[in-house]
Amino acid sequence: MIYNLPAGKFFGENMKFHVEGYGCSLNKSDTEKIRAFLSKHNCVISPIDKAETIIINTCAVKEPTEFKMLNRIRELKKISDSNNAELIVFGCLAKMNAAKVEEISKGIILIPPSLEELSKHLGIEKTKFSPAIESARENEFVAIIPISRGCRNNCSYCGVKQVRGELKSYGIKEIKENFTKEIAKPCEVWLTAQDTADYGFDLGTSLPELLGQLLKIGGNYRIRIGMMNPKNLMRIKDDLIPLMQNEKVYKFLHIPVQSGSNKILKAMKRNYTAAEFLSLAKELKEKIPGLNISTDVIVGFPGESADDFQKSVELLKELMPGVVNISRYGDRPNTAAEKMDGKIHGRGKKARSRELSSLCRGIFLENNKQMEEKTLEIFVSEKGGSGGFVGRTLSYKPVVISDDLMGKMAKVRISRAHDFYLKGAVEL
Repeated sequence: MIYNLPAGKFFGENMKFHVEGYGCSLNKSDTEKIRAFLSKHNCVISPIDKAETIIINTCAVKEPTEFKMLNRIRELKKISDSNNAELIVFGCLAKMNAAKVEEISKGIILIPPSLEELSKHLGIEKTKFSPAIESARENEFVAIIPISRGCRNNCSYCGVKQVRGELKSYGIKEIKENFTKEIAKPCEVWLTAQDTADYGFDLGTSLPELLGQLLKIGGNYRIRIGMMNPKNLMRIKDDLIPLMQNEKVYKFLHIPVQSGSNKILKAMKRNYTAAEFLSLAKELKEKIPGLNISTDVIVGFPGESADDFQKSVELLKELMPGVVNISRYGDRPNTAAEKMDGKIHGRGKKARSRELSSLCRGIFLENNKQMEEKTLEIFVSEKGGSGGFVGRTLSYKPVVISDDLMGKMAKVRISRAHDFYLKGAVEL
């Protein structure tokens, strides 16, 4: 479905576009592909003040993110009006909460996260997102490869499912072809999806089968596997664990637990218990040396008591994760959780979020202290936000160095641990 779409709109060659994107790695990939797709069709990617059309690829996974998107859309509308440019709001927000965007202006073009719909609007041959679509990388040393779209989960709080739909996995052959092109130069490769553990269920294959095929391809690369639902990871772990031991795979897994309370997990429709999650994490850590587990926790879910919250605290203390994404619950339109009783006041959610943040900073520092004085190999892939350069250890821990070794492997000695990163010096 396309909203507010003028009929017969056609964009000719050399039209100037500004494209910006926000959100998850899948959204980042979509943004990169949109830029490359437009360039391929002889459009020009230009600064925002020169653009004839402005495209913002939006995220709406959380309520605060939606607020940020709406504020940015207001800013872009002022720019588009002053420059007589068209504004296209693309992506999850355009479908999840179109009414909120229309409150800003009825003249904004709303298109869901579909390249087919965008190309139709632009008067270009209709094309779907796929591994075959080239990407204009934001970071030349990071290749993002979507392996599927949609998912089979039905979490009660998630609005993304209604936007991206049911699981649709890409074939191993087309992913391998894309992968081979992307690793022509040294890089880290992000395999991304809403739930990578569910990859291939609809095709009669699996993530381990895909990963095994990719690892047969020679090259200078490291693979980072994206977010996975714990329940689906339990199904494939026995086949995945041996592959995770390969030196070309980061010892890093993003496994959102969301709560340490079984009552809340049930209300969330997560389909596992806290004990099952911890058992899974323990087995993974035992069998994958150096594994760095990232997880997500939602605080203030409807009906979450002080005791429920404390169970999340205790779970994190036992898990000792390397990364934790903490979210304060906020209603997403047309979800089951939106209609639940027992909503927690904003002050209560804020207090719980702060408590968890403080706890996690302590856990991170304790974990990272164990790295001090060790010599580790890193792949340098980005510039530091406050100077220097950032490389990733095999456990995907960020190490800040002063040497410009972008796109290269380097041996570094860890000189100091911080809560969110390590400081290192290159060993000659």
